Amino acid sequence: MSFFKKSVLGVDLGTRTIKGIRLKKNKTGKMVLAGHFFQDLSQTTENFPSNCNREEALKAALEIHSLGSSDAATTVKDSDVLTFNLELPTMSERELAQVVPQEIAEQSQLNIDDLSCDFIVYPNNVKAHCVKKEVVMKQMKLLENVGLKPTSIESEMMAITSMLEFNDYLDKKEVVVVFDLGESHVNSGLIAEGILMLTRSNKTSFGTVNAKLKDEFNLSYQQAELLKHEYDFFAGPGTEKTDITTILDDVYTEIFKTIKEDLEYYQECSESLMRIDRVLLVGGGSQIKSAVKIIEKFLKTTAVVVNPFRNIDIFSNKELTDEVAELAPYMGTAVGLALVPFQKGKAA
Repeated sequence: MSFFKKSVLGVDLGTRTIKGIRLKKNKTGKMVLAGHFFQDLSQTTENFPSNCNREEALKAALEIHSLGSSDAATTVKDSDVLTFNLELPTMSERELAQVVPQEIAEQSQLNIDDLSCDFIVYPNNVKAHCVKKEVVMKQMKLLENVGLKPTSIESEMMAITSMLEFNDYLDKKEVVVVFDLGESHVNSGLIAEGILMLTRSNKTSFGTVNAKLKDEFNLSYQQAELLKHEYDFFAGPGTEKTDITTILDDVYTEIFKTIKEDLEYYQECSESLMRIDRVLLVGGGSQIKSAVKIIEKFLKTTAVVVNPFRNIDIFSNKELTDEVAELAPYMGTAVGLALVPFQKGKAA
């Protein structure tokens, strides 16, 4: 669902953090970081996650970084997206724009007037994506309320796939699963032949760790966050067990059990060709101690933590380089959104 041809501000409105990325091409064609913001709401909101106002936080971030009035792209949750694989004869994009909604209505028995639709044409099929218009309008209204000009709405995993493609993490000969390890949910996507085939979303997430510690030990969110980052799931024999580490063991085991179930689901799908070559990790949860080691132990496959700035010049402003590099693991979705206008050749 896009309406633009120029550079945009990619805005990722997470439960805990809000992120923004603007990219541009320099004279040599290299993609360059032109602007960004990052705000951790847990550090600026008393009693987080209660009384959290993302709209006000976004407005303040835009003012501080002089990014107000920008054209902007944002996301809807993958759990809100309906996906259809359509086998259609070759036709023009104008013809497809008429036929695809009719096909969706026939297959889903939904009122197409209530949906916003987009589609991508691949060699063997057309992949259509639909979201309730009220969901899209809510996100667009939020952007408008802070002075931004909404130009594109993508699903979270589609934005991440764009980021992975640009940064050469995808090989059309491989089947990969990407996990976005977030605060409020863990998203995953199966990518085969460079195409996002399937997605899943689980409410089990890394924010569960903080919530459990807060409830059990009456800790602040920040105290719980500190314990979470100090914790090592692979602490050696003889390490003293406490009530806190026991709870952390249990919660992390549940999280990675859910991730393992997602991978097993994808392995059994025909779209995966009955194999998974690699697992890619993005999101704040990818920064926990021994993240790759834990994933590889549970999933028994190679895991890689993604750098969303791998093929993007972040060195033009040396004062910001260290800060941006530190924030990189959190920026996958925002980078993908900022890349969309430069990669939009596939979509209608």
